[in-house]
Amino acid sequence: MWKVLVVICTIGNPCTMFVEDPMKYYHTESECTIAAEVKAKAMMKTFEDFGYQIQSEAHACQYISDQKLT
Repeated sequence: MWKVLVVICTIGNPCTMFVEDPMKYYHTESECTIAAEVKAKAMMKTFEDFGYQIQSEAHACQYISDQKLT
């Protein structure tokens, strides 16, 4: 299973890592990567709408073994 990670850095603030809440798990890395890109773009727009200047952004997917999901 895979989960989305998004890191956003804004000017004058520390970089912050976000995960989906509630947490969503994806069956394939490609499915997760698409979701991560969509989520990151939406979050960057929200930050910009609130007047933050984006310094940098990164998004990725982290593999979670099935045993940890119990």
